[in-house]
Amino acid sequence: MTNMIPELGHILLIMSTVLALLSASHHLIGSYRNNFYLISFGNKLFYALFFTLLAALFSLIFSFITDNFSVAYVANHSNSQLALGYKIAAVWGSHEGSMLFWVFAIALWGAVINWRQATNKVNLDSASLQADRAYFGRVLAILALVILGFNLFLLFTSNPFARLLPNIPVEGRDLNPILQDIGLILHPPMLFLGYVGLTVCFAAALASLIGGKLPARHLDYLRPWVLLAWIFLTGGNAFGSWWAYNELGWGGWWFWDPVENASFIPWLVATALVHSIVLTKRTNGFQITTLLLCLLAFSLSLLGSFLVRSGIVQSVHAFAADPTRGMSILCLLILFVSAALLTFALKANNFRHSVRHSIFSKETLLLLGIVILVVAAFSVLLGTFYPLLYELLGLGTLSVGAPYFNAIFVPLTFLLVLLMGVAPLAGWQKASKAQVKPLIIPGALILWISLQAATGNNLFLLLGTAAALWLLVCLLLTLIAALGLKNKNHQNKQPVKENINTAKPLPKRRLMAMLLAHLGVAVTIIGATAVSFFEQEALLRMGPGQGKPLAGYVLVYESTENIETKSFTAIQANISIRDAAQDELVLGYITPQRQTFKSNAMEMSHAGIDHGLWRDIYVSMGLQLSDNEYLIRISYKPLASWIWLGALLMMLGGTVAAWPTRSLSYYPKPAALPNSSHSLQREMLA
Repeated sequence: MTNMIPELGHILLIMSTVLALLSASHHLIGSYRNNFYLISFGNKLFYALFFTLLAALFSLIFSFITDNFSVAYVANHSNSQLALGYKIAAVWGSHEGSMLFWVFAIALWGAVINWRQATNKVNLDSASLQADRAYFGRVLAILALVILGFNLFLLFTSNPFARLLPNIPVEGRDLNPILQDIGLILHPPMLFLGYVGLTVCFAAALASLIGGKLPARHLDYLRPWVLLAWIFLTGGNAFGSWWAYNELGWGGWWFWDPVENASFIPWLVATALVHSIVLTKRTNGFQITTLLLCLLAFSLSLLGSFLVRSGIVQSVHAFAADPTRGMSILCLLILFVSAALLTFALKANNFRHSVRHSIFSKETLLLLGIVILVVAAFSVLLGTFYPLLYELLGLGTLSVGAPYFNAIFVPLTFLLVLLMGVAPLAGWQKASKAQVKPLIIPGALILWISLQAATGNNLFLLLGTAAALWLLVCLLLTLIAALGLKNKNHQNKQPVKENINTAKPLPKRRLMAMLLAHLGVAVTIIGATAVSFFEQEALLRMGPGQGKPLAGYVLVYESTENIETKSFTAIQANISIRDAAQDELVLGYITPQRQTFKSNAMEMSHAGIDHGLWRDIYVSMGLQLSDNEYLIRISYKPLASWIWLGALLMMLGGTVAAWPTRSLSYYPKPAALPNSSHSLQREMLA
């Protein structure tokens, strides 16, 4: 019976493909005809689609847990000696399983949308209720079509249930040792959930374009999904950076690797989308910008998937090296994006709304920030793809590395941070002098401090220092202004009228979310600047009894020992950290390793890191140089942990903003309905 599980998973994958086609058909026809019965039946089909993909995913997980090496994907990426947690994580550790997880996640989010829409007790008149039914029908139809495309891709080019019958290997090849880390458990699922969030945004934008309007309530339906996509993408990029820093032994936290860029580019556009949603909600304008960013973010996530899975770049992060798969994804990308952009071109005029505002206003500052984020995204995209295009055109080989990306990205980030500081203080439509006057003295002081900090006339150090200080001061002024305005309104004891020009405090939760997210950006900039310019490093040969002073510490090589685990054997250096002023005071131990994996004899260096809030001490162990000496690299990294602490603060701010409210009071009151709910149902079924 156990050996039949892969066949069951394959059959379930085929069933989900048929269900995706049926669900999309019922939703599209029902939305076009305003036929609630067809939409309702399509909803049930979508639930069935979700459960079949869930069962298919569990079939693959079960195959990994039971070491079913007759499944090619299991045989290539698992081993009987692999720990249970890594066996489960190996499901999304390579191409086929990650695609199945991605499709399942789309179905999961679609099922949640379906369920929330069915259980949402919001008072709407019959016309609005009917419009919402059609809108959600279009959203689910587009999600089902995306699932259909990915399912066909899985079945014809990347079947995770493909068998190795009758030549079943006795043992699997094992999971890539680099992937045997907690990062595999956290990083890929968060990225996939972020990509799925962008898929939902894509579906919602396309549904609005087809419907010809974007009412406020649809914008509020979209906003949590935008925030969730941004939260997961932030976490995915941050955990990926943390994983590389801890696992690869290079000591860097960002390498501008093409595959890193593939997930970073959609994050930049998603960040622009988060602020565009705020702009559209407040002004009822810039709807075209919001819709275009939804389409663009999803398109770039698909483009990143093509980059990772096509084999056109060589990277430790890449999933596959099969041109057939890459071309299939490229065809899906062209199909989805061309259809979306054609719809946008035909329907965009319906979303033009004039917004009156001065040059210096919150609207202008937000719009400039959105433009900078998109320019940054396309700058990174250009640097990533230009060498590939250069080589494809037969012009030779070209390398675009960190100098290009830093030269482009750091100044853009500085400009963006300037806007981030001023925008919360500026007023809507027109900013008054009183709102920006407090920034003059802090701005001059920050410039002077930055010039002092930038020793050796280092421009990047100047920009990083100035950006962090500027943002922190502006956040403090924003908090003071909000509290002062709140106290003033409280003393007057008069309700504030709803007017776009009225100076009134942000709701407490929105203010907290904005402060946390922007504080996270400042903390990350501080960490990145400190570790980039004040890191100290030493590369030397060390053996038992030898020591090295560095940054107020003395690191002493105490001993070498052999370690054996279920998966690998290792040579481990035991290095003590001592206070330079008190040589006998041991502050801790670091244990870097040279690991050799049993399944494939692959060797790799596993860094030893003493983490701290103010500094990391990073030690990696290289090749053996003599009987008892090894090549050791020691690094002192100030404020390295702040890079990821800032990301956690950003995620926390996004979570606070996305947390559901108790009521949706802005919705219209119910109009006079027919005599009974049954008559309303009959009216919608007609």
